[in-house]
Amino acid sequence: MYQVDHCNGVLYLLTNKDGAKNSKLCCMPVVSLPVGGASEMKDVWTPGQHVKLDSLRCFENFLAIEGREAGVSRIFIVRYSGIVDGGAAPVAEAVVFPDGQLHDGTLLTPRRRMAAASLYSTGLHCNGLFSTDTIRVYRADYCCPSRVFSYNSTTQAFKLLKEEPAPNFDRSLYRAERITSHRRGVPISLVYRTDCHPKGLAGGPHPTLLTGYGCYGACNDPDFDFTLLSLLDRGVVYAVGHVRGGGELGEEWWEAGRQFNVKNRFLDFEAVAETLLEEGISEASRLVAWGESSGGCLVSATANMRPDLFKALLLEVPFCDALTTMSDPTIPLTCGDWGEYNNTNEREAFHYALEYSPYDNIRMQSYPAVLCTGALNDAMVGFWEPLKYITKLRRMKLDDNLAMMKVNFHAGHGHSSDRYEDLREKAFLFAFVLNQLGIDR
Repeated sequence: MYQVDHCNGVLYLLTNKDGAKNSKLCCMPVVSLPVGGASEMKDVWTPGQHVKLDSLRCFENFLAIEGREAGVSRIFIVRYSGIVDGGAAPVAEAVVFPDGQLHDGTLLTPRRRMAAASLYSTGLHCNGLFSTDTIRVYRADYCCPSRVFSYNSTTQAFKLLKEEPAPNFDRSLYRAERITSHRRGVPISLVYRTDCHPKGLAGGPHPTLLTGYGCYGACNDPDFDFTLLSLLDRGVVYAVGHVRGGGELGEEWWEAGRQFNVKNRFLDFEAVAETLLEEGISEASRLVAWGESSGGCLVSATANMRPDLFKALLLEVPFCDALTTMSDPTIPLTCGDWGEYNNTNEREAFHYALEYSPYDNIRMQSYPAVLCTGALNDAMVGFWEPLKYITKLRRMKLDDNLAMMKVNFHAGHGHSSDRYEDLREKAFLFAFVLNQLGIDR
């Protein structure tokens, strides 16, 4: 696997050659292509264990590489002079934003002081010039609208060029930080409004909305979502579990949650919920789990294992009938998903999926309140999956908690294309969350 760019007769490549799962930077002369090919490739930078390289862009005097470090997105600057001189590996300078939220490295909870870090996501923006020392980069986080900066790679100076408008929004009122679960080492992002929690998270337990995805190597990176403000402003803590199956910690993190390792996702999500409860950040009667699509599989499968951890489940177009869907190649996307969930027409894969498929593992036990959604025109998760799930759940569960189903007869996978209808749908979902958390304001 390669990503290639070139400058001054030299090809620069990001490759997983020689077992470099998180990619390494190599170079080779263009003239060597017809002769030696890959044998002429020279290693330039093989990053450490917690660094992943995703893409590169050549400029006149340096390389700009997008990647990740310890689960957080980064931009690395590598100068050609360091490569030409040979010897030790060149210095890869990470782009550090000066307005990043200051953090003392700890988070005070009702139980103890935990190691923590501030977080944001970044990447290259539109860069049309080759002969320049200044590049355009974007920065986004949970507490601030996305912004575009020019960055001088020589002086390391930033200049704000554009900011997503957010009328009447005061970023100083919100805080985001990341901790790690007690078990299994899962990163947890936490977002909350500081004036609603004057003691920080030490004033818990707080009403909490916990979400996760953990599939396809997708990264659940920090980004500004103005709809979440309606929850944060009511004192809800928003938590994201970056479970295995996602790509936050590199290729190995993804591989540890796919195919015959899918159940690791659910164990990770369980560990995240347990950490929130053990630290006193939340409690079972004030914790709602939220999953969308494959995230719905994550949440509903975890709830089958540990229904006692949650007050309610919000499942948007959930992939909850994994066994049946992965056995039917006539369903769109099924064959493509065999690389993630296995082909359950094969004996070993069938029995493995039977152990975790949310629909097949609904038990005679008490469950949290549940709101499921589906869409008639959904080509990715058939509307029959949440319908089957909610019908079986109503027949099997031993409690009187809500088990509701809402079907959109016009939308596809996800939300309505109409902006205002989308907001109305989100308001309905958040009303369910607030109701279950006992918040009526």
